[in-house]
Amino acid sequence: MMAVSVPEARTRRVRSWGDACRCLVAAAILMFPFYGQPSAAEDGASLKNHILGLGTCPPWNPQSVEICRYSVDKVMSSLAPRLDAGPDRQHLLVNEGASAAALKLKATELANKLGPEDRLVIYANLPLGVVEATGTADQTNYALELWASAKPETTLQAISDGTWMSASAFAALIHAIPAGEVILILDTNNPQAFDLGLLEHHAVDNKNRPEALVISSGPGQSANYSADRTISLFGKHLAVALHAGEGTLQDIVTTAVNGTRQAAIPICAELKEKRGETTEPQPDCTQVPEIHDPDALLNRTVLLPLSESNVN
Repeated sequence: MMAVSVPEARTRRVRSWGDACRCLVAAAILMFPFYGQPSAAEDGASLKNHILGLGTCPPWNPQSVEICRYSVDKVMSSLAPRLDAGPDRQHLLVNEGASAAALKLKATELANKLGPEDRLVIYANLPLGVVEATGTADQTNYALELWASAKPETTLQAISDGTWMSASAFAALIHAIPAGEVILILDTNNPQAFDLGLLEHHAVDNKNRPEALVISSGPGQSANYSADRTISLFGKHLAVALHAGEGTLQDIVTTAVNGTRQAAIPICAELKEKRGETTEPQPDCTQVPEIHDPDALLNRTVLLPLSESNVN
């Protein structure tokens, strides 16, 4: 991608957004003295589960906007009963409702609501974009393409004017929410844009909080849709596993990983056949989701038995 020049004022706005995120984290630490303390789960307490569903299918992308809505709805409706998360602990931001402004408001709401006795599970189905090179040391490399009615001219401009959000700023928002544990399930078309260690290596990381990251495909791989193109492939298999499996969230995610990997084989073969002899570079349609869970958080997140959860 060709480098573009960026006005100094725009660069200052990008820095201002980064400063704003750091201020939000600092405010959370001051407002919540328990932030940075060990998770309640470490004391043997049972955490209350909260779920945030986030999905955007921008109208200029080739897929239908309904794919994101259906993917998030399907995962949320399958996951919430298994985690015993009632309506008051479910939060949904989809398409028009999943703007950067809406996400910041929701993060502030959760920062004021959650504490060390809570576990936050985030399922995010959205595209990630690459930021154009600026030559500056503080360059932000990737962005969450949140809702916008028209495609921004550049990714950097979308970040600077607050339409999209850098991956680093997203991590800062998550770290400003003082939940005892956080699980991020990222279902995206551009998985290589997200560092597996982003949450634990972030500059404002809470070292004592267990965090896990699940990404729908590996580096260099694209995330496929189901054969009928109505739902993301990983979202489909995650929902299927939640409807059939028992045990921990680790068991369910492992089943979804294996199901996605197998289902992607014929889908990938068909895609390659349609591409024919093109010499243009194409993303790898092989899909093997990745799990980064240094604290074994997924393994200690026990699901309600199917007989008690009334999942349907």
